[in-house]
Amino acid sequence: MYLLNTATLELHRLDKGTNVPPYAILSHVWGPDEQQFRDTPLVKDVRNKRGVLQRVTARALRRPSRKIRGACGKALIDGYKWLWADTTCIDAGNSAELSEAINSMFELYRDASMCYAYLEDVPPHEDPRSPRSAFRASRYFRRVWTLQELIAPASVIFLSSDWQPIGAKWRLADLIESITGIDRLVLTHKRPLEDVSIACRMSWAAKREARREEDRAYSLMGIFGVCMPTIYGERGRSAFLRLQEEIIKRSPNPDQTIFASGPALHDHSAGSFVASAREHHYEPQSDIETLFASSPSGFADCADISPIPLAEFAYRLGISRHHVPVYTHTSAGICMNLPVVPIGQSSKASGDQPMLGLLACRDGHGRLIALFLRSHPTTNFKRFVGGYVSRGSRVNTYCRTTRLSTREQGPIFLSARLEDVIIHSSRAPSTRARSSTVDSHLSSSTSSRHSAYIFFQPPCTIRISPASRKALERMQYVMPVLPPRGFRLTGAGEARSISFIGYESFTVHFGVCAVSDESDSGGSGSAQLWATVTFDTGSDLDSLLVKPRSDSSTFADDPENENDFDPSQRTVCPDESMLVQHWKDHRRSFGNNTREVRLGFSYPCHASDSGSRSGSSEQGMAEVYELDITFRGYYHKESQQQRRYRNSALSYAIGSVSGGGQAKSHY
Repeated sequence: MYLLNTATLELHRLDKGTNVPPYAILSHVWGPDEQQFRDTPLVKDVRNKRGVLQRVTARALRRPSRKIRGACGKALIDGYKWLWADTTCIDAGNSAELSEAINSMFELYRDASMCYAYLEDVPPHEDPRSPRSAFRASRYFRRVWTLQELIAPASVIFLSSDWQPIGAKWRLADLIESITGIDRLVLTHKRPLEDVSIACRMSWAAKREARREEDRAYSLMGIFGVCMPTIYGERGRSAFLRLQEEIIKRSPNPDQTIFASGPALHDHSAGSFVASAREHHYEPQSDIETLFASSPSGFADCADISPIPLAEFAYRLGISRHHVPVYTHTSAGICMNLPVVPIGQSSKASGDQPMLGLLACRDGHGRLIALFLRSHPTTNFKRFVGGYVSRGSRVNTYCRTTRLSTREQGPIFLSARLEDVIIHSSRAPSTRARSSTVDSHLSSSTSSRHSAYIFFQPPCTIRISPASRKALERMQYVMPVLPPRGFRLTGAGEARSISFIGYESFTVHFGVCAVSDESDSGGSGSAQLWATVTFDTGSDLDSLLVKPRSDSSTFADDPENENDFDPSQRTVCPDESMLVQHWKDHRRSFGNNTREVRLGFSYPCHASDSGSRSGSSEQGMAEVYELDITFRGYYHKESQQQRRYRNSALSYAIGSVSGGGQAKSHY
């Protein structure tokens, strides 16, 4: 351990076994030009045995920084001979010493006689309780390392930019609680830190930042009383996973609030689990569908979650106290004896049916916390956490947990059964696509993948994206005249066909078809949107020719007469592979390597984009989906078909699907 002499500003090394004298400690936010260990003179310097002249010259060149001079000066005035500062008293070049210092950081601050919290961005003579004070907005309260530096020391004095006192921690405890969410009783050491639930302690760090993403985990080791090696470069998610595993190992029966992270369905009766979602729909959630959270950010809304005493939980379940959950680490995940309840009406086998896993914890309103658990198609013995929940709209949000009210808990407890469940605890990077960096909570994901599961069902309006039209026009395609407000589909059996004539002519078919119960286990309705593409050559193009109307008007000018516009068309019988809801990312390609058309549907599409109708008339329209059409292939020269139809073809058709619009299944 190294300490700074506040009078000489020199480092002194204390060997193990030496009695540590009373010392002050500095808590601060690192700046760009911090004084490091190598920049600080060391008494009895064993790093090099040079002469007196060389040592004097070296000390003259290594002048102390303004922050170190200010901290030592303040400590010296207050009667402290020794000061510890993380920038100067840790040899960061020695990995073993660095790891030891990080693991003992909480104890270093706890054992200090005085802690100086230096807020460099707070001006002097300011009222910290002012609603817009710089104290409230200080970066000090947004950094991960300052969390334990606030909690561990008994005595903390906050200092402004000129080292003038702002106030003591015990006087400002209520204000700090409103800024950070940390219980004022914990700040003043009137409540033991161990009495606070794991989820609540995690929530204190949920919105804090770090220079190194691994520090979001390492800075919490002291908060939870665990030790583990520090491995910079392992990535933040791996470090945080190791932290949670150490917390589990530390106690045979830790409170289960550690599993309650992530998005939650706060009213269980307000939503239903969507069982029809396929595994590729969950790829955007692959970092949070594990038993353990991927970062402290997942606990942002968990401050009010507290554990239920295991004896009480066992009594309410009607089971023996000896059946308390036991956690066993396996190669597949965490095996735990958990009360489970099957949910939803599913055609799957009972072992594959989604279920609720009841946790021994509740929120501030007394609602029981339960995990959504679903099976994986390739690993029936293992469960993944979370699923999409329908709340009556077309956009289904992803939830890891649900909260059961007191009224709902009775029937749930009666139907619960104990079961050994293996739950996916960490994502294998080689098998699951990483769609976003969840470790960085403060920046939004730029992934193109959808973060919600969409129901594509009628009534709806399909609109061709302007970008698709422009791109196809640049490829010399003859563009059909499209209705400005899109294509309206109201029920099963309706279909539309749009043809694009060029070097490689093709027709896009879409419509609505009825689906069987097996395809609709998620409750998405009795009809769904389908789409496909056919490529047109030779005589097929003649069927696309549509003569202009005698009054020189078009369908786009008179959409109310759409049923009068009925050219012959080829019948397309939809099957399950054409259902848009089942496509990965709502996109699918048709064709081969020489010619390919890619269709993509997005939602929502704002009706105001058309620009041709007022807001009042647009509000009565059905839900709008935007269709993106991309062609990949040869298009560089104008074909004979283009020249033939350029002045007359509308290449547009309306019709219905044969067979009542029932989708055929591949199974």
